[in-house]
Amino acid sequence: MSVTRFILIAIIASSIDIAAEWILTHVQLEPSARIAVACAPIPGNVVLIVLVVQAIRKLDEFKKRVHFEAVVIAFLSTGVIVFIYGFLQKANALPPFNAFLIWAFMLVTYVIGYAVAIRQYT
Repeated sequence: MSVTRFILIAIIASSIDIAAEWILTHVQLEPSARIAVACAPIPGNVVLIVLVVQAIRKLDEFKKRVHFEAVVIAFLSTGVIVFIYGFLQKANALPPFNAFLIWAFMLVTYVIGYAVAIRQYT
């Protein structure tokens, strides 16, 4: 997979995500149309998942292990962060949750997980 192709698909998928969020927030639609708009990002995001999995499968065993550990740390950390955010929201300490923040949490926790995993093996 070329990096350029991945970036192009990521930009398109992200644009669809952002457009769907904007439409659902600012445009009055019938319930069936709202469901269609809410599901519009699915194909692009599935393509991104497939491309990432294909790229990971091409790595050597060491790199696969490092990425696996990074993903485990990111997955579990993001889950904890989302739960804590929800609890703080119920305590009226934080505003309503913005789903786009999940990606930010995952990115930060993945970078931390990658650093932890690399440090473990070097």
